[in-house]
Amino acid sequence: MSLLIISAIVTTLVSAIIVVLAVLIILLFIIPIKTDFVFDTENSIMQLTALWLYPLLMAIVTFENGKPILNIHVFGKHVIKKIIRKKTGTGHGMDYLRATEPEDIRIKAHYGFSNPFNTGITCGAVNMVSQLINISTFENEPDFLTDKDYVYLNVSAKIFMGPAVMRIIRLRRLYRRELQWIQT
Repeated sequence: MSLLIISAIVTTLVSAIIVVLAVLIILLFIIPIKTDFVFDTENSIMQLTALWLYPLLMAIVTFENGKPILNIHVFGKHVIKKIIRKKTGTGHGMDYLRATEPEDIRIKAHYGFSNPFNTGITCGAVNMVSQLINISTFENEPDFLTDKDYVYLNVSAKIFMGPAVMRIIRLRRLYRRELQWIQT
């Protein structure tokens, strides 16, 4: 009798876990991850933050002593702190980044260099690059009269991870087939 009760409890628990995982997977296709990248030379900050169903999941990548460190928080509790190691790869990183297809991109750029010529060249380059990317909001403020060099860049976007993961898997298969074709 007690074995039957334990079996029923375990079955119910496993079913509940499967339902919760299925709901989370469906939510990956419906609710986007909000990302925010900050680069500030005056305060020596370079940080990438990703939020999904906040406060459920928050991931922060910061640079400490020149090494990228990943911090993951679940329900506001710190869970993981790990140094990200660079893997030698095939050089398809930009293709994977494009496959995420970020939406609602907002860029704030404030910069200035002690030489106004450098500020002008940077302003032209930034405006040229902004035409190549689908940007929702672009705030470009060059400072031609500054005494010191500084750059402040804040980029935020939304990424639907379900479709992004599917596109990345498709790209990996494509690259694997190309590699097999080359090796034969």
